[in-house]
Amino acid sequence: MDIKEKLARLEKGNLTQTIPEAEIAGGEDWIQDFERELGAVIIKEKNSFIILKESIHPLHHFPYFPEFKIVNGVIPNFYQINGSDPALALDFQKTLFIDLETTGISGGSGTFAFLVGLGHIELDHIVVRQYLLPDFQFEWLLLKTVENSFLSFENLATFNGKSFDIPLLRNRFVLNRMDSVLDELNHIDLLHSARRIWKRRLSVCDLENLEYTILGQERIQDIPSEMIPQIYFEYLRKRQVSLLRQVLEHNFYDIANMVLLAMQIALVTSDPFKFLTDEDDLFSLAKYYYQRNYIEAARPLFHHVLDSAKNSQLKVEALFFLSMLYKRAGEYQQSSELFQQLLKIRGDHADAIEELAKYFEHKEKNYQAALELINGALEHIAVLEQLGKDSYLYQYKESFYYRRNRLERRKFRQDSSTGKTDTE
Repeated sequence: MDIKEKLARLEKGNLTQTIPEAEIAGGEDWIQDFERELGAVIIKEKNSFIILKESIHPLHHFPYFPEFKIVNGVIPNFYQINGSDPALALDFQKTLFIDLETTGISGGSGTFAFLVGLGHIELDHIVVRQYLLPDFQFEWLLLKTVENSFLSFENLATFNGKSFDIPLLRNRFVLNRMDSVLDELNHIDLLHSARRIWKRRLSVCDLENLEYTILGQERIQDIPSEMIPQIYFEYLRKRQVSLLRQVLEHNFYDIANMVLLAMQIALVTSDPFKFLTDEDDLFSLAKYYYQRNYIEAARPLFHHVLDSAKNSQLKVEALFFLSMLYKRAGEYQQSSELFQQLLKIRGDHADAIEELAKYFEHKEKNYQAALELINGALEHIAVLEQLGKDSYLYQYKESFYYRRNRLERRKFRQDSSTGKTDTE
């Protein structure tokens, strides 16, 4: 969207918006409370007003900020972890971070976003602008002001916004009969990117845990998120502005830490060996790259985990996925050697048995070698059954029998065509 289109959209919004003739309950004293208690400024239009609190968060405390400055906040490889269009490099200067505080978590038509926090990077700090709704009747002005902010950016970053913040905000625009560029912005949901890197190691990948574990940030005396709707309703009943101070602080750190997390993820995609030190994290990233078919990005990560991991289970998993990666890349000989290496470590690895049997059958036409693998697996399953032990191998039993029958038929035809007999 160019400048002319943006201006036209703004003009259209101003012409078609019906301004409510609302009286401000509480008068000027109430308005001054926001300025005095929150250090905020008032945005007025006609008989409506909303609250703006602007704050900054310095970036020089972020340990990797020098590396971030070198690339000028432009990360070409971010699409790999975000699952977005490869042609789109992430430019932090064109990215707006957004977090909502709402009157509930249902997301239905009765749920309002009473606080919209917006953050972006300017030079060596994060600028956070928080737009607060003093009363539901002024929602149109909040949405209009937020929409104007959207027009200056190309990307919108959230944490779990794909399933909550963005649908709720879209719904509020619709209910107020207002147009929005919301769906025209490239959306980056950091929750999914974070899970792709850290979920294997961390039991919980919510923002608070990532702040503490990955960023080394700990909030002191922060209010729980689930209490925020209750606090806002109490404010509406009492018109006590000071009740909102902690809500604004909570939202501020949500935004600031979201930006820091995005920077951390971006640097990981640019140089994972430098910015990831845990083998579980490197494996998770490699596995995701493999699933997305980023073969050359995944290959060195799997090799690194295989060479350095001390956990035997992690080595087995890395070896399996590396074998599959070489197979996907068409390097079948290397793939088969890795599968054989894996079976020396863990001889009952059913997927490795099946994959290696496929290689012998389809690539080498060595039906005898494939049969030996499958028969060995079936004999092992029979022993486990006799001992009455539970095993995941039982689910492969039927497919192994099916493969064995096919291999026996193929071997018989192969032997017949070469004149071999059972007595030879």
